[in-house]
Amino acid sequence: MALSAFILIEVAGDHTKSAYKTVQRITGVKAAYTVSGNYDLIVQVEAENMEQLSDLLLSKIRAVDGVTKTNTFIVLNV
Repeated sequence: MALSAFILIEVAGDHTKSAYKTVQRITGVKAAYTVSGNYDLIVQVEAENMEQLSDLLLSKIRAVDGVTKTNTFIVLNV
């Protein structure tokens, strides 16, 4: 069974639009939204296991230009 998670992303300065466009193209991202508040983006992701989720977050999402902070919430009920 796949893992689902929501990732809240803080983006520096005026990088929100470009970060949004880049993040939504990453394999494993099921939905991406720009939002107001303490974070700039909310992203829904799916991964086969914790290792894949970790790689998705650390190697792909956090590597996007402008991303300064993330907060990940793993879905417990499906």
